Amino acid sequence: MQIIFHIDLNAFYASAEVSVDPTLEGKPLVISGNSRRAIVSTASYEARKYGIHSAMPLFQAKQLCKNLVIKPVNFTLYRNLSQSFFEIIRSYSPILEVASIDECYVDFSDYFSKHPGNPVLLAKQIQNEVYEQLKLKCSIGIAPNKFMAKMASDMKKPMGITVLNRHNYKELMWPLDISDMFGVGKKTAPRLKEVGILTIGDVANYDNYNKLRQIIGKNALLLYRKANGIDTSKVNYQKGELKSVGHSTTLQFDTADVVVLNDTLKELTMKVSKRAKDKNLISNSIGITLKYSRFETVSRQTLINDYTNEYEAIISTVKYLFDNNFDGRPVRLLGVSLNNTINQTKYLKQMNLFEDIKHKSSNNHIEDFIKNVNHKSNYKLMTAAQLLNKKE
Repeated sequence: MQIIFHIDLNAFYASAEVSVDPTLEGKPLVISGNSRRAIVSTASYEARKYGIHSAMPLFQAKQLCKNLVIKPVNFTLYRNLSQSFFEIIRSYSPILEVASIDECYVDFSDYFSKHPGNPVLLAKQIQNEVYEQLKLKCSIGIAPNKFMAKMASDMKKPMGITVLNRHNYKELMWPLDISDMFGVGKKTAPRLKEVGILTIGDVANYDNYNKLRQIIGKNALLLYRKANGIDTSKVNYQKGELKSVGHSTTLQFDTADVVVLNDTLKELTMKVSKRAKDKNLISNSIGITLKYSRFETVSRQTLINDYTNEYEAIISTVKYLFDNNFDGRPVRLLGVSLNNTINQTKYLKQMNLFEDIKHKSSNNHIEDFIKNVNHKSNYKLMTAAQLLNKKE
């Protein structure tokens, strides 16, 4: 039998801000722009107690909570934490499918065939490790298929663990409102309710199948099967391919010692380079993260001319970013990352013809260089003078 986990970071953007600024812990917090037309991207659980939710106009959220804390979106922070989250999960099982920036499916079937044990205990271990390393809370659903695992992870938040299986899914899942069913959209739920399909149990009832098909068409059978606990889709680990490779570390002591900070950056870069090579990944986007002792985080990245995973190329850019962004204050955390990585086998390096010609020209070997290129390829290159002579 399959053992699938769905792991979902709770109120991710808001929790990410708290992870780098503990003074925000317990406060009603939203992630949003601060313009007149801004909407709430994520609301902390404290903010949700006021009735605030994602997609709500910010002005309404302010009316509901006078002491609301508003933080702008920081995608660099979220991406780095997301990457670290997936790295932790992947250390348990490589069969991981990234569902979004803050959630994934993991197939632990092979894991438990080799390490017999209680899935709930493993889920607790994962929760503890994610929280200890990243200060992020997650909910975990455990089930024999992806759909039920997804439904289970939504049942207890934050830091919940729910097991959904053949024995209890009717009791736990069928009474839920139809709008809570994964795969039923906000526009579809009201239409289903209009024809009397109010709960997931109603979807599972074959007597309602024709009504279901009238509303959602060819997907009716798929939804009917899922409501009855049947889902044959597999965890697609190809969707778990790394998009970035990063390492960060919290220093033992806050320090402004440039020698210590540079040595730490070298160690982190070595780890990043090794992991990228092990995964056969390359990138032309290099980033660093500096977290100061007053909880301020600075993330910077830059593009380089070519894709690489070589230590020397990465560390030179890391040093450049550090020198241009370190302001002398004590640092608590350092991070190095390769972003937007691609598999090395998919990269075709374009021949930089003019750069090579320029190099050759200094030795008056342009014609020899062109002959060599023509000999080794299907090109028929010639100099401008040769082209003019040909026209004459």
